[in-house]
Amino acid sequence: MTKVRVFIEIEKHTNVKYEYCKEAKKLVIDRILPYPYFYPYAYGFIPNTLAPDNDEMDILVITDRKLNRGVYYDAYIIGVLRMEDEKGEDNKILCVLEEDVERIRDIHDFDNDVKNSIVWFFSNYKSTSPGKWSHVYGLDNRDAANKIYEDSISDINATTVSNEIAAQFQNNKNVLNTSGYTTIDYIV
Repeated sequence: MTKVRVFIEIEKHTNVKYEYCKEAKKLVIDRILPYPYFYPYAYGFIPNTLAPDNDEMDILVITDRKLNRGVYYDAYIIGVLRMEDEKGEDNKILCVLEEDVERIRDIHDFDNDVKNSIVWFFSNYKSTSPGKWSHVYGLDNRDAANKIYEDSISDINATTVSNEIAAQFQNNKNVLNTSGYTTIDYIV
């Protein structure tokens, strides 16, 4: 099972949608969801990943335990909610805590009430927000979720290297070697 460190932005059963602001380095309120939309489980992201929407990979930690916003937790990937919104592909990696990993190893180990609450919430939570929408395609297993997670790590690594190369080119734009190509002295 794949263990990940997750950061919680939104606590279970709240309608206040927080987002982590990188510039301010703190959680800020994005919006307040109207009744009856309350997050069914704690929500956040996996740091150092890059999802197709150019944010970190979203996660939902399925547990009855209270998880506090602004705190990191270790969790295990058990599935994925496949969906998109007005910005494009917006999958949610589904996780459990270590205390639950022996009995819950895949999203399909949960009863239908748990799965239906997740699908219903993400199918509807943007329905009253002008210019926003969401479409849920369904739930997929742990293997599919792990592939999406692995791709998000590859994407962040590729973006980081691309940004470093671009910076090196910018810093060395007037330096040429004898072959006529721009030289890059160092890339981490």
